[in-house]
Amino acid sequence: MRKKTDFSSQHIEDVRRRVLNSTKSLLVKHGYKRTTIRMIVEESGVLIGSIYYIFKNKEDIFQSLILEMVQNGIAKIKERCPGESPIYLYAAVCESELKVMEESPIIRDVYTEGYESKQVFEHMVEQYVLLAHRIFDGTSYEASDEEYYQRSLMLKGAMHACISELYFETKHDYARSRAQLLALLMTLYHVPQQEADETIHRIAEKEAVWLEVAEELATRPIGE
Repeated sequence: MRKKTDFSSQHIEDVRRRVLNSTKSLLVKHGYKRTTIRMIVEESGVLIGSIYYIFKNKEDIFQSLILEMVQNGIAKIKERCPGESPIYLYAAVCESELKVMEESPIIRDVYTEGYESKQVFEHMVEQYVLLAHRIFDGTSYEASDEEYYQRSLMLKGAMHACISELYFETKHDYARSRAQLLALLMTLYHVPQQEADETIHRIAEKEAVWLEVAEELATRPIGE
């Protein structure tokens, strides 16, 4: 009887990163809908069985990639903004995501295709629930899982609207739309008005920082 192959945790992580980085490259070139598992196999050099050992399907790979980028974004923001409040860090993650959509049409197209998938959008909301737990648990902003879910759903829906606005024929003040989204975030987490206004103002002052973070997330391989 053939013994089942056991993969070390390090091997699994190495394969996972190869798959995610290859997927990231393919998404930029071909978009979400046209990228296939077969293309990921060819790009990464990872056997299809090994891919399915770690991921359920293409949607799972895409969701894992987005989550990895969000987590990397938090780390990069913390490096540049030490000592900032949890609500500031959360707002900065949202701002960085929207900023890269404005500056990179290719990344924007990939996100838009993902948002149009109900399954992918649902998991994006779930990822923001995890993000909220990571940033707010143990602080004055801590909430229940259901509260995090409702707030994340409203926030991701608003972010989808902001990204869609970039495709409108009539041009709008996108910076104002981003500020309004941050105002919604402050309202959802019951941030006092003065603190909310000051946080949004300080976020706007560091636009170059968020663009730098966004560009790093979009261009650098996972794990760097």
